[in-house]
Amino acid sequence: MSTLAARARIARAPARAPRRARRAPARAMRARAALGESLSAHLASASARGDIDADLAIALNSVAIACKRVRALVARAPIAGNTGAAGGSNASGDEQKKLDVIANDVFVETLRACGRASVIVTEEEDTPIAVERASGYIVTFDPIDGSSNIDACVTTGSIFGVYAPGACEIKDTDSAEETLANCLTNSLQSGEALVAAGYCMYSSSCVFVLTTGDGVAQYDFDENVGEFVCSKERVTIPDGDKMQRIYSGNNGNVNLWAPELKDYVAHLQKGGSDGGKPWTYRYIGALIGDFHRTLLYGGIWLYPPDTSAPNGKARLLYEIAPISMIAEQAGGMSTRGPKANESVLDVVPKHIHEKSPMFVGSKSAVQDLQEFLKKY
Repeated sequence: MSTLAARARIARAPARAPRRARRAPARAMRARAALGESLSAHLASASARGDIDADLAIALNSVAIACKRVRALVARAPIAGNTGAAGGSNASGDEQKKLDVIANDVFVETLRACGRASVIVTEEEDTPIAVERASGYIVTFDPIDGSSNIDACVTTGSIFGVYAPGACEIKDTDSAEETLANCLTNSLQSGEALVAAGYCMYSSSCVFVLTTGDGVAQYDFDENVGEFVCSKERVTIPDGDKMQRIYSGNNGNVNLWAPELKDYVAHLQKGGSDGGKPWTYRYIGALIGDFHRTLLYGGIWLYPPDTSAPNGKARLLYEIAPISMIAEQAGGMSTRGPKANESVLDVVPKHIHEKSPMFVGSKSAVQDLQEFLKKY
């Protein structure tokens, strides 16, 4: 039996709730964080009021604890000798960095210990990890997004999604392989089943962005108190006159994109649909860094398929869907498809490491892309 298969045990969860009924908190206005409030205090008070589920609060607090630990590991990586390749590849075939492996262990251990996750899905594991608990959330994550940037001390981060418990009926007599099969089915949910999503960005400051279905809040890590403290209680993607005319994407791959998308890039460089000043190009090469800039400044992030990666490279379950939930909760838009008119959150993955393209950003910018593509 493989090590991964040996991890699988019983994970029973209640039947799925109806779609679109999961993200609305009981008292939406009261669920929001206040400026200066710590994340742990906010989760505790929101749980005590019944604004969010107590188990969800515990799971999210555990994610935050894991992020604090990974933040420290990233900061000390060069000194501790944790830069460079680990000598293997992950489930998607990407070369693993040393911190990919270490950060993955931190997240898995922390979430297993919290007792509120029945299934854990991570980029670095081939299969879902079932936890011995009667019920619990499905927690998915990419432990280090942009790990190729680590050695150059460029922005990296962790992305996570918390999905509603699904139907996972497993008998005590099931083998580890049968348990894994059930947990796999249980994990394949669309973004509509997300009850929370967020990311932690390790950069000039450590930023924790979170939504539980009632807008988006930003918390910054305060080293003096060892806590994430709310710095922005209601983050919205700028639009209209407040939107910066910025587009992002891998410009080196434009010649591999569909002709209409190459034309769209040229269209933006010439001033876009309103004939204004040319759009500015910005690209970090890490999903979190590029999206966080888009979240705060507006514009559009382009991640289309190309001839070398017809399904894109980012993973739907634990990268694209959580980012899409954050974007929509911040008043933005996230789509995919040849005409950029398919909702990312509607897609049910066929396997846990399924990849997906994405167009995300200010609503008017994504809608402008849709109008442009109608000509083709």
